[in-house]
Amino acid sequence: MQERFGKYVEWIGDRIDRGMEYEFDLEMFEIYFPYIKNKYMLERCIDEENEAGSSDNWNNVMFVEGV
Repeated sequence: MQERFGKYVEWIGDRIDRGMEYEFDLEMFEIYFPYIKNKYMLERCIDEENEAGSSDNWNNVMFVEGV
């Protein structure tokens, strides 16, 4: 699940770079909510991306085991 999530984050980032999306939004990640243990970290990553243009914390988003 973490690998799939990482690819999704990259895809959204590419869409933002191309002007197809304006910024990261929590609603973009709704399909991952049941699998994420620490949603506060996801919110932090989104805020960092939107304010600073990047986040080094995407790898700190934790997922439910066995998914």
